[in-house]
Amino acid sequence: LEMARIDAPPTALYGRIRDILEAARANIARTVNTTQVVANWLIGREIVDAEQGGEQRADYGARLLAGLSARLTQAFGRGWSVDNLEAFRQFYLLYPSLISETVSRQSKRAVISETLSRKSMLPLPTAWHPGELHPGLSWSHYRALLRVSRQQARDFYEIETAKNAWSVRELS
Repeated sequence: LEMARIDAPPTALYGRIRDILEAARANIARTVNTTQVVANWLIGREIVDAEQGGEQRADYGARLLAGLSARLTQAFGRGWSVDNLEAFRQFYLLYPSLISETVSRQSKRAVISETLSRKSMLPLPTAWHPGELHPGLSWSHYRALLRVSRQQARDFYEIETAKNAWSVRELS
């Protein structure tokens, strides 16, 4: 019994290390969410660019998304349905300035990964506005916001979600 007490770390030390690990886990989750949001926005931008560079007909867009869905599903598994691709497209159209042009045009994997990792570890900028990337919002948050048709209402819910750290359930 005496030996166990000597080997046990002091409570304060344990508490500080536990806090470090919990903060690291939260930062990892935030980084993953931010990276997913950026990837979906970039995919939406690519789809819109392809549609605008191609034929301007609805059947062309439908064929484009169906073919893209099939190829992405084959290469990456589930999650690439036409509905999801349409959501990415809508996300880009409703949030055209979500990501700075510098980050979005340098869409090489390493540049995005490094930039987002650094950005997501920083405190939120005081000048954040709705329509800009917010590391506290996940893809599920943005997906819920896409269902709000009026821009003014969407901005309100986005601000409240970011300010109050609403869960997706609270937002919906």
